[in-house]
Amino acid sequence: MNIKFNTKESKITEHGIETMENKFNLRFNRILSNVSDEELTFHVKVVDKKLQYKVELTLNYMGYTLRAETYDKLSSIAALDKAMDIMERQIVKVKTKLSRVKNQVPEFKGEATATDEDAEPANYEVVRVKSYEMKPISVQEAIMNMNLLGHTFYTFLNRETDKISTVYKRKDGDYGLIEPQ
Repeated sequence: MNIKFNTKESKITEHGIETMENKFNLRFNRILSNVSDEELTFHVKVVDKKLQYKVELTLNYMGYTLRAETYDKLSSIAALDKAMDIMERQIVKVKTKLSRVKNQVPEFKGEATATDEDAEPANYEVVRVKSYEMKPISVQEAIMNMNLLGHTFYTFLNRETDKISTVYKRKDGDYGLIEPQ
């Protein structure tokens, strides 16, 4: 398992990083034993912010992006423990979901014929569709539009990159930007 730490915004020591790595190995080697180490990369960001510690934990696992963000006033290790609890629950949830899907797939016998009756109903229902004209705008204009609409995210055509991007409001009050590769 690979662990990449981003500690630029914190005062964490090498000993603290070693402690965190040991916690990861003890916690996740057991539940991720079926996945090779090369396939697993945890991204850990530790931030010291206004008398509290923030830990952001991200993992790409089996095609899913799992993310946990926690805060603690005492230490970054305590915040990491909380984030690992959340991440462990998410991993178990994905593993359970994938095993259910795997067990529901019937074994192939003979020719395949597709009919509308064979298709399983979707679990998710779209209850509202919105459409709007996309003119190229800057990230700042997109944030302003999002705030004017009272939304927590806004998808737009980025003037700088000519790609469709999304800005969103984070739990900490800052803004994020999602861009395709």
